[in-house]
Amino acid sequence: MTMFDDLIQGVGREVTKVQARSQEMLQAYNLQNQIKDLERKRTAKLLELGRLVCDKYVRDSNINDDVFKDKSNEVVAFEHEIGILQAEIDQMKLTSDPNTSASTKANAKAGFTPTPGYQCPRCQAPASREKSFCPVCGESLKKGPSNSGSGSDAVDVEPNNN
Repeated sequence: MTMFDDLIQGVGREVTKVQARSQEMLQAYNLQNQIKDLERKRTAKLLELGRLVCDKYVRDSNINDDVFKDKSNEVVAFEHEIGILQAEIDQMKLTSDPNTSASTKANAKAGFTPTPGYQCPRCQAPASREKSFCPVCGESLKKGPSNSGSGSDAVDVEPNNN
């Protein structure tokens, strides 16, 4: 009886793994479809923007610059959404890849999401603007005016009470 129980438990574990993997694949497929839809919308906005430019400069139509800004902002919003969805797909790939390091998987499980288009200056790994340090190499990501020449490098912690 124990051999059959072990066999049934083993098959049950494998079925659970297959179900989890199929769910991941279905979710990735849905995200890719969302990305394709957003890319189509972005392309349509870019065509519309191009037509407006052509109308303004070739056909001498009176088109306000605010219209161009609005259309451009819509394109940027589509690109931002695409970046977020792509980061989610990349995160799913990391967690399911057996060759991924444990620390990278831990970051993914902890909800670490890189900012699209933002990389560590040292190792070029995807990073988040909201984090202080790179999750891969540990490099400081907060290099700005607070770190440069303000004279705050040396701090006297204890007062001299002679």
